[in-house]
Amino acid sequence: MKKSCTSFLFATVTAFLVVPTLAAPTITGVTAQQRYPWNGKVDITYTVSGDIAASAKELGVFTSLKVTATDRDEGKTYTASSLSGDTGLGNWTHKCVWDMGAQGLSFLSTNVVFSVSCETTPALYCVIDLSGGTNAASYPVSYLAEPPSGGFNVDDYKMTKLVLRRIEPGSFIMGDDQTNQTHRVTLTKPFFIGVFEVTQKQYSLVTGSNPSEFAGYMSHPVEKVSYDAIRGSSDGARWPSSGAVDSSSFMGRLRARTGLDFDLPTEAQWEYACRAGTTTTYSYGDSANVAYMWYTDNSSSRTQKVGTKSPNPWGLYDMHGNVWEWCLDWRGTLAYGINPVGSSSGSGRVLRGGSLDCPVRGCTSSHRFSYSPSIKDYDVGFRLVRTLSD
Repeated sequence: MKKSCTSFLFATVTAFLVVPTLAAPTITGVTAQQRYPWNGKVDITYTVSGDIAASAKELGVFTSLKVTATDRDEGKTYTASSLSGDTGLGNWTHKCVWDMGAQGLSFLSTNVVFSVSCETTPALYCVIDLSGGTNAASYPVSYLAEPPSGGFNVDDYKMTKLVLRRIEPGSFIMGDDQTNQTHRVTLTKPFFIGVFEVTQKQYSLVTGSNPSEFAGYMSHPVEKVSYDAIRGSSDGARWPSSGAVDSSSFMGRLRARTGLDFDLPTEAQWEYACRAGTTTTYSYGDSANVAYMWYTDNSSSRTQKVGTKSPNPWGLYDMHGNVWEWCLDWRGTLAYGINPVGSSSGSGRVLRGGSLDCPVRGCTSSHRFSYSPSIKDYDVGFRLVRTLSD
């Protein structure tokens, strides 16, 4: 190291995590001090104010520390890859060391600005650990960038853990195959959606009960569960004027134990996720294929274990058949436009996906059905969604 910098200018930056329900965390008080005599190392301090971990959980992202040095005279910016010490993002003052010499970096300029920030990377999967059951004060929520070794199609993720996949926003042609209506819909917010339908075991861990007709088959989808049981018949009945749910409902209990606003999908979210970028009758093509769905001809008139048929292109299982899936919307004119939420009122809530008791034409990507929100039936269940900030 022959080149050295005798003084540095310092910068303060703000973490770019913005959460509607939380005070935005910030990083302040950034200082950088070269060691004397110069040995290629710079001591850096910074203070985190606010709960970045809670913000990351809310946003469904991974967080990491980023430290840079910008030589304003040369117009070049360098990113630290050799940090040691306390490089955390907890709510306190941190001290770390950048070994710039190990990266072969030095400066002739004295006009150098150091910055500290929090980088975020969207997680592809969200996993809820339900193993604590009804007595748990909270359910741990974790995020993954990719499936674990062995994948998700194992009993653990159908019984004691609940896994959701991130879906990026976009536009698609939404349809109603009974009226042949189609409309362009644009979803501007990413969301997580269940890889599997909610199973009997998962439902019982949250609520302490199992209403299913085919009770005892714990890795089969829960059924005979009404919209009212899932969201509640008081606050939970107010969609789309309110996204609130009853505290005693499935969603109310899940929200209380995770601190996150899980819900049913809107009808538009459901079809967008089902299609997975396709425009065909089913997410896998235009012809019925028993490799992808349980329906009247192959179900033996009963539910089947989730994940035993092939998934759609986004890795979601049983989007066609097994059980009908509740959506948030009232049944009405087909939704369209930007982030549609359905009719303001109605007599039935939308069901999608077809079921074990449907012919193939009832299991298409665009087939619509509905029930009164209080109805419980042996072929009606649901899957989870959590909409993220755009």
